Amino acid sequence: MVNVAGKSKGCGTCKKRRIKCDERKPSCQRCEKSGYVCAGYEKRIHFINKSTAKFQDAQDEPSSTILINNAPVKVVPRMRTVAVPQELSLAAFRNDVCISFLMHNFVWRTYGKGWLEPAAGKLDDLSNQSIRALSALFFGISHKQEDIQMVGALRYGKALGLLRPALSDPRKPGVEKLIIPILLMLMHASYEEDTGAAVAHVKGLMMLLQVAGPYKFQHQPLRSAFESARSTLVTTFCIARQPLFLQAEEWKAIPWVLDPASKSQQNYLVDILVDIPGFLHDDAKLMEHDDPEARDSLLSRVKGNLYALHHWRFTWELLNPSAVYETMPPPAEAQRRVIPRKLNFRSHTQAAEIILYNATHMCLLALLIRLEDPSAVTETILTTAATAAFDSGFPPETPRTTLQLPDDVRTPHEPAIEICRAFEYQVSEAGRIQESNLFFLFPLGLAWPVLEDEKEYQEWIKEMLSTSPITSGYAVGRNQWFGKYFMPKVMARRGRAADAVF
Repeated sequence: MVNVAGKSKGCGTCKKRRIKCDERKPSCQRCEKSGYVCAGYEKRIHFINKSTAKFQDAQDEPSSTILINNAPVKVVPRMRTVAVPQELSLAAFRNDVCISFLMHNFVWRTYGKGWLEPAAGKLDDLSNQSIRALSALFFGISHKQEDIQMVGALRYGKALGLLRPALSDPRKPGVEKLIIPILLMLMHASYEEDTGAAVAHVKGLMMLLQVAGPYKFQHQPLRSAFESARSTLVTTFCIARQPLFLQAEEWKAIPWVLDPASKSQQNYLVDILVDIPGFLHDDAKLMEHDDPEARDSLLSRVKGNLYALHHWRFTWELLNPSAVYETMPPPAEAQRRVIPRKLNFRSHTQAAEIILYNATHMCLLALLIRLEDPSAVTETILTTAATAAFDSGFPPETPRTTLQLPDDVRTPHEPAIEICRAFEYQVSEAGRIQESNLFFLFPLGLAWPVLEDEKEYQEWIKEMLSTSPITSGYAVGRNQWFGKYFMPKVMARRGRAADAVF
């Protein structure tokens, strides 16, 4: 009303902002200067439903008719609609939206299980800045929002500014906590394909682990962060073919010594896999200059790891009865598939373990075939498998399952196919995976060169990767390392040693 105390004559926007309006017509100057859309001066009647009933869609609840005093009355379900006013800024929710979208990336979510979500909370300022930088970059690139991408770049620079003084004295107390922001910055650099920055962060990660020592990573979330860091460094050093300090026994035991039950089967496999970069380094030296004594030494170590891997596999079979089953798709789909039946697991954790086992198995078999006398390869595999089965208590009469046991495998080709079959299960329900998966794409990248001469398998891998925008394009150059790991070098022919099996 006009000239009635307590009734504001300001525009609708200023009323909602609870500030004084200059009442300029047709739109107020205060809104224009502040960047808001002036709602004008028209008086609207608002009906407010104060019910606590949940929001409903009128289409989901059809109307009905009842009789009141013998008169038909149409009853329409209670419905409330929510509309965000144009003048209301959503900038305050940007961080939450970006971080939520980051957690939707199943590769990063499973890789960072145990430490990625805490970093988004109140862990420390540097971790928070780092995850905000990564999430803004990921959201901005994914949705082609350059302004949000720029926010991510600025936050990344701020996080780097905080990291440098923190690393200036790596021996000060609490330095081990920097493992989480360094991992996040490494993910940031890798996603931007900034090789120089990624290499710098890998070096920083190595320095931090060596200075802090294994005892500093016995408690969560730092132990989970260490597990992720270890997987990253193993992958990196497999590419570089250089020995990794994490192959020392103290790094395989001390982080879990206070809670041995917390050590996952994936991490037991990494204890075997972490030795392989050193094997590759020694094998590269043998290719330059053959030394029978050095070859025998390396072959002995490869056989030792192959035994440990076979022992793990037979034990896993005992611990996971009926873990796998096959299903037959409709005839039209089965006809066009490389392998008609689909492989299914009882859990995503089991699938991740079998995939990583097969990746490790491929590496060791490739090295064994290169180093062992060709006529003795099959005997070595069978003898090693038989010894491991006996030592693990695996009954000889145990029925065979869909998955291959160690004595079923002769070349890297069989594990490569099993990786593809298990990966198909993983990627088909990728959005639902909540368990840890330290090596989501690495095993498939190893299988790629093994199957490079079989077009149907190559097309199958591309098809699986293309089912999600997160992995789409990995097989056609989006990731510079996919399919270019050490396997082609290990599988290089040495005389007639490999001709009989590849």
